[in-house]
Amino acid sequence: MILNFNNATPKSRSEEFSPWEFGLPSMIMTDMEIFGLFNIISRERMKDIMAEHALQLSGIVKTDDIVKTGQMAGARYILSGSFTEMNGTLKIEAQVFSVEQCIQIGSASITGLTERYFDLEKKIVIKIAQIFQAQLSKEDEIRFEKNIETRSFMASLFNYRGEIAVNTAGDLKKKGMREEAKRQLSFAVKCFKESLDFDPNYKKAIKNFEDVCMTVPVVF
Repeated sequence: MILNFNNATPKSRSEEFSPWEFGLPSMIMTDMEIFGLFNIISRERMKDIMAEHALQLSGIVKTDDIVKTGQMAGARYILSGSFTEMNGTLKIEAQVFSVEQCIQIGSASITGLTERYFDLEKKIVIKIAQIFQAQLSKEDEIRFEKNIETRSFMASLFNYRGEIAVNTAGDLKKKGMREEAKRQLSFAVKCFKESLDFDPNYKKAIKNFEDVCMTVPVVF
């Protein structure tokens, strides 16, 4: 189970990088699946579990609380982490906990240029995999290296800001707050457009944009 990451960026720029609280774990989740050793709990399942127990996907820092969250989800291991962006430098940290043993079994960190965030994400995944002594085959290693959503960190931030807005709209719709949900979806469309301005070939943003444009008239 992979929790949202804590955003430790200084307050003046914290909001700008907040989409990576959701985005970095999503990228890590996708890359870890390439190893073929991990059965990762889906975002929807995690969301249901956390909602049921009135918890947040991020903000859990105590080992006991992290382990309890893993137990609720039926997970054997749980990954939590944080990131800090400062003056063009990005630091990503991750901790792996054993739910069965109720302890932290490993940690990893990486620091580099923010504009090379996609390289940093790959390196942190390799370090996490090493905690489990997991290795990629040559074929999967090629897949892993090529699996880059976008090289534009601004495109990435706008895309994940849009994804968060879509998720928020879904929650609002379930509560019967249709007008608020519409506003969130309109904001999501704007975010995906902004993302594609930075990287017109960003496949994930293209799909997200198309999905929202198709969904809006049908759902509302």
